[in-house]
Amino acid sequence: MKPTSVFDGGRTETDLRGTEDLASRAYREIRQAIIDLSFQPGQLVQEVFLAQRLGTSRTPVREALKRLQAEGLIEAMSSRGAMVTQVSIDDVDNAYQVIEVIEGLASRLAAERLTDEGAARVCSCVERLERAAQSEDLTAWAAVDAELHEEIRRCAKNSKLDQVAHIVYPTIERVRNMYLLDGLEPNRLGIAMNRHRALGDAILARDRDRAEELARGLFRRAREDNLRLLRQWVAPLRRSF
Repeated sequence: MKPTSVFDGGRTETDLRGTEDLASRAYREIRQAIIDLSFQPGQLVQEVFLAQRLGTSRTPVREALKRLQAEGLIEAMSSRGAMVTQVSIDDVDNAYQVIEVIEGLASRLAAERLTDEGAARVCSCVERLERAAQSEDLTAWAAVDAELHEEIRRCAKNSKLDQVAHIVYPTIERVRNMYLLDGLEPNRLGIAMNRHRALGDAILARDRDRAEELARGLFRRAREDNLRLLRQWVAPLRRSF
């Protein structure tokens, strides 16, 4: 099931208020629309349109767009507003290569530096992944999968590593779960669950070599699977998407 978005029906500024300020909420909603491809690569997005759909003024939208531009998801267009950034297949390939190293190191460090609190959070993520896999809930799976790897980086206690991850991840966000969503192979979630469970077990066992090996293998396979689909769907038509 696709996450609910303001761009499906619009909200008022009052609806947007809560624990987040308006700029943060605008950032989150616009970012989600980019990630789930409600806003297509190369699509122009105007502040006025976004403000109307979000039910707010242009100021928080402008702040949100600046933040998205810093992440590489939006490109400023001098007189025409902003454009959703296009990404090449080579960009995705290069990003996955970096992420493989980052997540491998994060898993090694997490196994070395794991606390009882961190172990409990990792266990919770793995348990929720199990439930999502059993119910074949791809939306829940994708969300908890991202949360698990964020938690592993948190357990690694290396702020510089986490900073680099947040720079690189936006390049693959739109294709991160393409292989799972494609659904051509049976039990794809079950297979993915086995790999994630093994990674969680290695971290909980404080087996740093095994944790790094499994994490790197997990992202290496994700790179291969998603790039294969991209080359089938995108390459015959254009070099970027």
